[in-house]
Amino acid sequence: MKRLKFRVWNKVSKKMHNPQAISFDIQNCNPFAVSIPAKSWDPAEKYELLQWTGLRDESGTDVYEADLVLIDYEIYRVHWHESEAAFKLISLKGSLEKEAGLLPTGKIIGNTYETENL
Repeated sequence: MKRLKFRVWNKVSKKMHNPQAISFDIQNCNPFAVSIPAKSWDPAEKYELLQWTGLRDESGTDVYEADLVLIDYEIYRVHWHESEAAFKLISLKGSLEKEAGLLPTGKIIGNTYETENL
């Protein structure tokens, strides 16, 4: 079975967390509540859930959705492509799209939420 990992962006405090647990509604599989360290359960709407791609960058760091990756002097954002059911890399310079399989040749330089200057 594929291992699923998430991190969460708190929309209120503007901080990234590794959740202790995520509760899902069994009727529609939507996230219901999130628990982060030193805090009780909060409504899932307070967070942006970011899934691990299953890949690591060139330095061995886990790559998550919304990460910014530098590959061959170009910056890409990791994005879940719903219709293809796959992670893609979207160039910040335009609409150029690449397969996420290139992630092991790149380096994470930030993420969409915490790296505002890119």
